[in-house]
Amino acid sequence: MPRTRILLTLATVAFATPAFAQETASAPVAADSTAGKRALLEEDVVTVRNVTRPELVYGIAIVDDDGKPVGTVERLAGNDVIVGDGTSEYRIPFTQIYAFSKDGADHYASRLPKAKLKPMRPRKKKARTGY
Repeated sequence: MPRTRILLTLATVAFATPAFAQETASAPVAADSTAGKRALLEEDVVTVRNVTRPELVYGIAIVDDDGKPVGTVERLAGNDVIVGDGTSEYRIPFTQIYAFSKDGADHYASRLPKAKLKPMRPRKKKARTGY
C-alpha cells in the first residue's frame, strides 16, 4: 500500500510539473520606448492600420493576407469596396480592408482571400440617348 501511494504521488507531481514550468509572457513594449523604436527599425517589421474612405481611390491595388493580388479598387458602394481584376468585380466589406507599411510605402490588403469572394453580376449599361 505505501508503494502505491508513493507511485501515485510521483505520478501526480510528474503530470503537474509542466504547468509550473511555463514561462510567463514578456510585457508589451510601447512604440515610443527605446526598445520599441529599435524594434520598428528592423527590416522585417510591418505596420498595420485601418484605412479611411478617402484612401481607397480608383486604381489602388488590393492583395490578400498572403500577398496574392485580388484586384484594384473600382469604386466605393455604401460600406463595400468594389474591386475588379479585369474580368470580374468583387464586393469586399470596407471593414475587411486594411493598410500596411512595408519598405516605406503603403499597401492595401483584404482579410478575405480572392477564393472566398464571389464575382458580382455585371452591371447593365444604360443606353445613352440624346444629341
